[in-house]
Amino acid sequence: MKFSPISIEEYVKKHLKNNPSENGKDLRKRLEMALADYKKGVKCSCGNDIWVIGAATVGNSCFTCITGESDPNNDYEIESAIKKNKSAGRRHIDEIPPSEINGFFDDDGYEISTDLIQKPSLCITCVHNDNPQEEILCNLTRIDQKDAKEFICFGYKERK
Repeated sequence: MKFSPISIEEYVKKHLKNNPSENGKDLRKRLEMALADYKKGVKCSCGNDIWVIGAATVGNSCFTCITGESDPNNDYEIESAIKKNKSAGRRHIDEIPPSEINGFFDDDGYEISTDLIQKPSLCITCVHNDNPQEEILCNLTRIDQKDAKEFICFGYKERK
């Protein structure tokens, strides 16, 4: 089974009906923040997409990590998060005209958006941070270590 789409407004109404002591404005704000994180590509610690409705309550985690279940079985999810899943598939290098190929691709040939490459805190204190001449090397290092427990950069030089 899959998620049942619902708008933020509809979900807030349903939630408040079952939880009358909840603050509606606060719930809407948390949902909008979780949806914004989802659209930016924030992932659960396990690597899956976050479940917007669950993330609004317990933090940026996926459905499985929040509920312990692997199948949503018609649980609600914000409709624009479901639409993103269907329409925002990454482009494969074979689907791009050769004259338009640029940027980064993973080992399977799928395009990597530089907007979604997370910058570790170590990078913030590095002399190379925001240096256009080092940007490609820095992004490649971040991509290579995106799933590592500890980020290590052999080009790191502390900013003085």
